[in-house]
Amino acid sequence: MLLSPGLSWAGLGEPHYFITLHNGVSDLRDGEEQLAASHKALQEMVKLADDQHVRLTLLFDAQYAVYMASDPVRMAELDGWKKTGHEIGSYHAGPDVKAWDGYSDLPAGEAAQTRGHQEFFCALSRLEPEIKTGCTIGGADKVFYAASPAYETCRDAERRNARAAVKADAGFDGINYSLTLLGNKKLLSCSHPSDRAGSAASKKAFLSMVSGVYGVSFNSSPSEFGAFYAWLEFLKSDDPQGLRNRTVSGIVEGKLLPEKKAQVPAQTKAAEKRGAPAQPEPTEQKLPRIKPARGLHRQEDIIMFGPPRRAGRLEQRGYCGDGICDAFERSHPGRCPRDCGR
Repeated sequence: MLLSPGLSWAGLGEPHYFITLHNGVSDLRDGEEQLAASHKALQEMVKLADDQHVRLTLLFDAQYAVYMASDPVRMAELDGWKKTGHEIGSYHAGPDVKAWDGYSDLPAGEAAQTRGHQEFFCALSRLEPEIKTGCTIGGADKVFYAASPAYETCRDAERRNARAAVKADAGFDGINYSLTLLGNKKLLSCSHPSDRAGSAASKKAFLSMVSGVYGVSFNSSPSEFGAFYAWLEFLKSDDPQGLRNRTVSGIVEGKLLPEKKAQVPAQTKAAEKRGAPAQPEPTEQKLPRIKPARGLHRQEDIIMFGPPRRAGRLEQRGYCGDGICDAFERSHPGRCPRDCGR
């Protein structure tokens, strides 16, 4: 296999790695059609991984879990994946995310829904009674996030969006030199090499490592099947038997990484302790300033706005109180006594 210019296999012998597959529906209106196409892609992806002895972490949303559990053939296939060593986890997109899956613990006024985390994980329990790993996107629903699995691995853009307060040691490129601790969660970073640029960046990051764990994530969709295949081919040249591959729970429970607390800004930490979202720093309130009235003969006003306009026809038709007894007022005796007298 040829590598891109500037890349070499030096240093690829040490780091472990994991691969997650997101199994979710982005548009609930045509979910059945998407689920069928996604499931076909998922089957092929798992088969490719099995051929290379790679164990995947398969993250399902609730609708996908119901789809899998509703068919004995699909469930038998899933049980076979679990026996092979693939891990089953959860994937949830909250109400503040465009592809919301319809589950939330927010008050009814904030999210029109009736299904919370209990219903969500009841659906997931049909696939796996003990869910350890998940990806929970969206930072608004604190209750749902608190109830989500202890091992959290979202794509880096999703993690930035959902947990913007976290300053991860590894940055946001899939590199993990430590296991980030945030409250009761243990976070692992993963990249998304789904296109040419993303694949090149992920390869470069992986090749720069001589230790640690590198994570990637794909969608189980026909559009990302080619990128998934290419990533496995990239790994195959140096680790054909998948010896350094692990599932997410395998990495955490195998203690492959040291644990390190996340650096959270003090303001965010205090807000989370109170159970309230962090508020922006108060800014100095500035009183509105009244603009000075434009003078009739100021030079800058004349330049910007032109010479002052003279009184028009309105004044000539009886502008009382201007101190001028004009022709209109003289023709109407007593109309403007202050100007022309009685």
